[in-house]
Amino acid sequence: MDAPTNNPPGWSGTIQTFLGTSRQEWLNALLEHHTVCRNCPANDSQRDEWEQSFEILQKELKQLVQLIPDLGKYTIIFEYELQCKNNRCLGVIILGASVYILEFKDSDEIIRAHIDQVNGCAGDLEQYHAASRQKDVIRVLVLTKMKNSIKRDEDVVILSPDHIADFFIVHAELETGSLIDPVCWIAAE
Repeated sequence: MDAPTNNPPGWSGTIQTFLGTSRQEWLNALLEHHTVCRNCPANDSQRDEWEQSFEILQKELKQLVQLIPDLGKYTIIFEYELQCKNNRCLGVIILGASVYILEFKDSDEIIRAHIDQVNGCAGDLEQYHAASRQKDVIRVLVLTKMKNSIKRDEDVVILSPDHIADFFIVHAELETGSLIDPVCWIAAE
């Protein structure tokens, strides 16, 4: 029996490309991906979550690239299907020299289940994804209703949406090594 192959993500490209992509084009790619992978259309709640994350990331990443243009070369991946024991779908991944997992929750309250979900995603990526095993996997929980906050709960950074750019500015300075090749990363077993 052949090993399962990864489905392509819902959308991927550089941050700079993402900033030039229309919401409708991006959303259509995610909707099609969801239908193919889940064999059913996305519900309104899922669509609303995607649109909210799109708006937040467009604003914050635009600010980030204005301050540090080279970060526009980072890769952003939406809806990556990780082939593992629970076939986990990772919502937003950003590849620099490290792997950043961003989980968006429509809340202003830190909830243990949300932290556990981010840790579970990161753990699965570290354990089951060959191209991530030797990389730093950075866990980020974005609480979309929280304002002006950066916190930490062990390995998980908890941010309000208005601090995403600040977070990446600091972490980009700490990264060593070359950018991860997104084609190899996406295709990895």
